[in-house]
Amino acid sequence: MKALFPLVFLLYLFSNAQNPNDCSNAILLCGDTNIGIDPSGVGMDEFSLPGNPVPSCYNFRADQAWFRVEIEMTGDFTFEIIPDVALADYDFAIFGPTTDCSNLGPAIRCSSTNPTNAGVSGNTGLNDTETDVNEGPGPNGNGFLASIPANTGEVYYILVGLAVGNGGFSMSTGGTAQLPPVPSANAIPDIETCDNLGPQDGFREFDFSSLDADILQGQNNTTVSYHESLNDANIGINPISFPFINTINPQTIFARVERSDSNCTDFTDFTVVVDDTNTLDIADPIIICSTNSSEVYDLANVIDQWVPNPSDVNITYHLSSSDAENDLNPQSSVFTATTTLTSYFIKVIDPTGLECEYVIEVPLRVANPPAAANPPDLENCDDDFDAEVGFDLREQDMVILNGLDASLHQIAYYASPTDRTNESAALSNPYVNVQNPQQIYARVTESSTQCFTDVSFQIRVLPKPALQDQEDIIVCVDAEVPTLIGVEAGFEFYQWSTGEMGDSFNEISIDQPGDYSVTVTNTFGCESSLTITALASDIAVLDDIIIQDFRNGDNTAEFIVSGPGEYEFAVDDGFYQASNFFSGLYKGFHTVRIRDKNGCGVLISEFVVLDYQQFFTPNGDGFHDTWTFDGITAFPEAVIFIYDRNGKLLHQMAPEGPGWNGTYLGNPLPSSTYWFSLEIPNKPLIKGYFALKR
Repeated sequence: MKALFPLVFLLYLFSNAQNPNDCSNAILLCGDTNIGIDPSGVGMDEFSLPGNPVPSCYNFRADQAWFRVEIEMTGDFTFEIIPDVALADYDFAIFGPTTDCSNLGPAIRCSSTNPTNAGVSGNTGLNDTETDVNEGPGPNGNGFLASIPANTGEVYYILVGLAVGNGGFSMSTGGTAQLPPVPSANAIPDIETCDNLGPQDGFREFDFSSLDADILQGQNNTTVSYHESLNDANIGINPISFPFINTINPQTIFARVERSDSNCTDFTDFTVVVDDTNTLDIADPIIICSTNSSEVYDLANVIDQWVPNPSDVNITYHLSSSDAENDLNPQSSVFTATTTLTSYFIKVIDPTGLECEYVIEVPLRVANPPAAANPPDLENCDDDFDAEVGFDLREQDMVILNGLDASLHQIAYYASPTDRTNESAALSNPYVNVQNPQQIYARVTESSTQCFTDVSFQIRVLPKPALQDQEDIIVCVDAEVPTLIGVEAGFEFYQWSTGEMGDSFNEISIDQPGDYSVTVTNTFGCESSLTITALASDIAVLDDIIIQDFRNGDNTAEFIVSGPGEYEFAVDDGFYQASNFFSGLYKGFHTVRIRDKNGCGVLISEFVVLDYQQFFTPNGDGFHDTWTFDGITAFPEAVIFIYDRNGKLLHQMAPEGPGWNGTYLGNPLPSSTYWFSLEIPNKPLIKGYFALKR
């Protein structure tokens, strides 16, 4: 004989009159009962009775459970207690043979070994190898005692107490002794039933006695009782009487099967579910979008939205929920919807009875499409001459809404009527046109009804004025004749940065350098802007002339000028040159012409190159009769002294005079070399010599 009691069926112990922590309510161990125990409480103190001496190994005043063992056939009886939590300290004591809980007598087996202190596992019980009948308390023993040689008809009581630790335990019996056979509580399916009688509130009457045959399946000497709790079923109290009305929905019912010849039991459970879907299901409102105030609508056309396989069930239509629930006043499926939301009711009945009947409330009304307005076309000026530009489509929202509340409506824009119909590929914002012009399709949808109105408009890219880029120009500063600047004629309006504006101001006159901007507007109202840069130029300013003279015909002059222009130079009647340096100049007066290359004028100035004659011949022939100093008249304050070779002063010559005739005190001087010195204020002293030839 062997019985295994795993934690398949957990016994919860409650505080009531009958409880397995009392000996009188001991759980009968039968052949194949599936049971698990979680001891709770100590119950009554059986050891306070005179016939029940306290076990020698322990007091057992802890969470405990009692078991009853009835021997059907002689043999050795063993068992093993297996704690759910490792090293939980379960102690036990065995009494008997006896049938009286008030006269148990001394324990014939008693174990209170602490597994932690003893260094053994938490498993404990009886086996065929041990010989001791008592062990503990504390570390003494290994948790197992000798088996009991039991005879047919004997009854034993086992007390199990949790001394240290927590958790429940399972128990397996063994040995050659046989225990009473257990009945079998066969599993049955859950009960799902419709709540079609009386108020549809999820509660109805049941009679579970019809389930007895399925639970017993032909077993003899057995009875079935039904209980609302596992505790009641396990102890066998508070059986359900019929008719029974479920107290919760769903509700678990526990069936107890008990043998009449041994009190051995088995248990099963099932759930009853009362389908109360006859309470109203409310469908989403059906909104009929129409410009009319009423529309005829056939609910039969959309019944498959709520009823799978509607042809398999009976469907009726009603004006009120009470009519539908009570099958009164059936109507046609066709109803007249108005602008007032009105509910109609659909009753669904499965003729087979497999499915529960139910009622669907369908709200129905007519909603007028939004009173949207067609907006004007949207035009933007081109920005880069490619006929493509970004459009802010939302600029049209307020016009399209036409006074409608923007928070209650949605507007979407599409590139094609198909996209708008499918409500797909809505345009992002800003939107760049793909052709010019391009039609845009908009839909205004009322959020609450999803009714919509479609409108459309064009987006158009307008050309901007095309202005030719201009290079920088030159303007003569303070010129008598101003410079004319301008852009293409023929546009609608011109506005210059100078403040000048008008439809004919494509040109203006300027006399100062700078940046001059003009904004041009065409007939479409589109603008383009251009900036013309006027660079300054002017007649030159002669700052200095650097002359290297007294070089006997190879004199030079360099002209230092300033001014904003670019200049070229010419001396006397020569050609203009870019260089300001001239060589090979003879003594005397010269004219320099400095011309602005941009045409802003010519500066003319005289200059003198000083030099002297190398010889003279005062013979009266009219050629070189006097010695002169060419160009000296340009320096009226100059003084010229003439000396003989011995340094004797012979003559002082004024710049305006006719020159020296080669005499001293009226007497002609002989041919010879004579010296001179030239003194000009703020200039270096010049000395030289020349020859007199007769």
